[in-house]
Amino acid sequence: MAELLELDLEQLEKRGINRYKAVIMASQEARFINDQIRLDMLETKEKPTTLALQRLFEGRVVENQAQENEG
Repeated sequence: MAELLELDLEQLEKRGINRYKAVIMASQEARFINDQIRLDMLETKEKPTTLALQRLFEGRVVENQAQENEG
């Protein structure tokens, strides 16, 4: 069984990302990862959501500024 992710929200808050923004960022990254899997650009045993959360906490996911400015 895969290891459980230990998510520290304080780590994100130090980077200026609140929990609501984190959910949006992780879901967008998971969709992106899922698209890459469908196009055979990425192979992984991890679920897209798990991989997206790992990337978010590693600082590899950036905020989409374009959508915030439009809304």
